[in-house]
Amino acid sequence: MSKESNKPVKQELMLGLIYPAVLGTIRYQMLFTLAHLLREQYPINAIICIKCTLLIVSIGFYVCDYLYIVFTKRYYWWSFLCDLVFILALYATVIAIDVDNPRNLPHNKVILLCYLIFLLVYLVWDGYEFLTVPLGEERDFYRSVVYWELPWLFVIGVFETISLFWNNPLMISIVTIIILSMVTIWFGFLVSRMRKFI
Repeated sequence: MSKESNKPVKQELMLGLIYPAVLGTIRYQMLFTLAHLLREQYPINAIICIKCTLLIVSIGFYVCDYLYIVFTKRYYWWSFLCDLVFILALYATVIAIDVDNPRNLPHNKVILLCYLIFLLVYLVWDGYEFLTVPLGEERDFYRSVVYWELPWLFVIGVFETISLFWNNPLMISIVTIIILSMVTIWFGFLVSRMRKFI
């Protein structure tokens, strides 16, 4: 017995093909790096630990994004374009983490820029939802999402600016992990709340 989906074709394409392909590629890269570590081809050091942590946080963030799209009721033609931006930002984030290079720290400025782009695009999308959804619980939810995006945009933007002038890449990496972990955990809570509206 087949269950027909009420989701638009573009949303189904994004959820059923594009996102899984990109996330699968990233997981494969992570397993490839893990294999190098287990065969002792890469030394386990602080740089590898930082990169693996950033990769795990980024995967967690984009899994939350995937679930957010799954739970989205209204998927507009421009939502597909937004999702393409998210996928490109995810891939750019993974490239900037540069897990396969055990000697150099990740490119934190690029990673922060990707998260900044992500939050800006989502602010436009969620702001539109907030302004167009009728009064009620769902509108309150979108208000809380916008209130999540605004302060984190500010924090990431300020830290991105500071990192341009701060000459301590190790500390920049550690602070980046802390900031992005907090953003991801908060995003996870919002996604779990969003589930009520499907």
